[in-house]
Amino acid sequence: MAEIDKDRVSQAESTGSASKEAAARGTAAPRKSLRRFLFAALYILFLATVLLGTFAALEYYAYLKIKNSPIGQAYKGRSLDYARMSSQKVAAQFGYEPTPGFCAVRNTRLGNSYEYINDESFKDFEEVPLDKPADEFRIIVTGGSVVYGRGPVPPVDVVADFYEVTFRWTIPHIMEMLLNADPAVRAKIGNKKVRVINAGVPGHVIQNDFTRYLAKLRLFKPDLVVSLDGANEVHTVARPLKDWNYFTEGPYWEVVRDVMDLGKRGFVNYLTLWLKRNTYFFAWLSIRHGEGAGILDENRGFASHPQDPTPEMIEFRKRNIDQVADVEAFYHKVLETDGVPHVFALQPMLRNCKKKRSPMELKIEAATGMQKIGFYDAAETYDVLVDRVKKRGAEAGIEIVDLTDIFHPVTEWVWTDWCHLTNGANYIIARQLVYEIKKRCFNLPVPPNGPFDAPLDSYFQDYAKKSKVLVDGKATDSGLHILKGYPGQEVLDVSSEQQGQQPGVVLDMGAVAPVSRLRIVWADEKSVPGEWRADFSEDGKDWKTWLKQSETKTDPYDQWPGLEYYAASESPARYVRYEPTGGDKGKPIRLRQISLFR
Repeated sequence: MAEIDKDRVSQAESTGSASKEAAARGTAAPRKSLRRFLFAALYILFLATVLLGTFAALEYYAYLKIKNSPIGQAYKGRSLDYARMSSQKVAAQFGYEPTPGFCAVRNTRLGNSYEYINDESFKDFEEVPLDKPADEFRIIVTGGSVVYGRGPVPPVDVVADFYEVTFRWTIPHIMEMLLNADPAVRAKIGNKKVRVINAGVPGHVIQNDFTRYLAKLRLFKPDLVVSLDGANEVHTVARPLKDWNYFTEGPYWEVVRDVMDLGKRGFVNYLTLWLKRNTYFFAWLSIRHGEGAGILDENRGFASHPQDPTPEMIEFRKRNIDQVADVEAFYHKVLETDGVPHVFALQPMLRNCKKKRSPMELKIEAATGMQKIGFYDAAETYDVLVDRVKKRGAEAGIEIVDLTDIFHPVTEWVWTDWCHLTNGANYIIARQLVYEIKKRCFNLPVPPNGPFDAPLDSYFQDYAKKSKVLVDGKATDSGLHILKGYPGQEVLDVSSEQQGQQPGVVLDMGAVAPVSRLRIVWADEKSVPGEWRADFSEDGKDWKTWLKQSETKTDPYDQWPGLEYYAASESPARYVRYEPTGGDKGKPIRLRQISLFR
């Protein structure tokens, strides 16, 4: 019995030991799994910290790069956070529009010109209050990127050497300067100041302008609306779809739909846009060449095709164009109902222009494509569109301003790509629109042959570029950068002693030329005189006062303080003299640019 009991005890002890070992193993397994989990979690946390730290470092690096770039200078006194945003924001009622507070720097190699979007989403340095001031005559100009003021689009931007249209060369701004310079216009509107609002949005077509007016622009109580449209419609109508609808087929609607899509594609697009709009790093990537963050990537979703359109496709295109023409008539009738005069103009397009091509335009035409849009010939499609819009306008009692042939006699450089224009060409368009306003809206007497009394090429020329700079009657060979047509780092620095017996700086243009426009940029704020004058002379002896300034108000268009002047009429001059007067008479002169135009 004792031995049996011993065996039982031994067996029990063995069983107990095994149970304890099993229990220990059972306890060790969860501990080991827990250690593995903690290690994995710590490793993931480490990787996340490294990634976040790297991104934070890149973000801070990008922030410093932007802060110390021309963009940072443009945002001086404003929140640099705006620099992270896309230049466009979605507006459900009419597609999209510029992002309030956004800023860009243009012509970084040619003087750093600034572009601001105000709180009302208009391209302007100043705000536009809903309550119109009593002394303001308000004009709103609607249209696409030609109205907005944009340079060439890829791939032609490289060919055109990244040519940019700065604020002072935008069509609405030139119109404002021309209208305010005309005493007959001021008298007609009770001596009010003309304010021209740039409501252009790159990519917009007539349906965008129409719906934006209904949803927003009419609230600003315009006294007049000017529309400049047409070229963007070529893309829009070139879709041979049976269920095509103008109000859902406009540019960028595909992008908006993709972003709003709840699927995988929508999520990826949303994430990409979020990064573009909310990080300095992505903003820095987009402005490494000195430009602001780009607009939403355009996705018209319709590439060129080698085959010709079938009769059915031609019929589809005709129906699409009819819708465009109808919407233009609706837009005009709504404005008429609101008691707002409307000048509607059809813009020119490269492929339809019969002008002699300049050397640059030959390169641009070879690179820009645009022979075909979808299945259709681009030039023919635009011709059909222009013809139909004009006929529909006539049916509705609307006189359409056809500008498609305005550049036929020009030999100067006009086109920077398939539709965008050079500065001189913008001036021609603006002047023609002002002529139409005077004739149609103000009933002012106008020249019978139109607004131009000389060959159009002469309005492109900056007469100062070929001038001699005279100081105390002698030509100088320093500081001649002021004649290049844009402000730069080099300064014409003329001391009081250098001015001698003939104070001021004189430009000798070499021959008498008609001038009416002046652009002057000083070295810095300290260089701007409180009082100064510009005189002109045909012979260098008999001088007449052209412009006299006191309490000079400079503009913020460039990195340095400047001023532009539009005279009411042209003056014949060979010599133009700039001279500080009053308490600044004889003080040092420091200039970065002087430009003179017809």
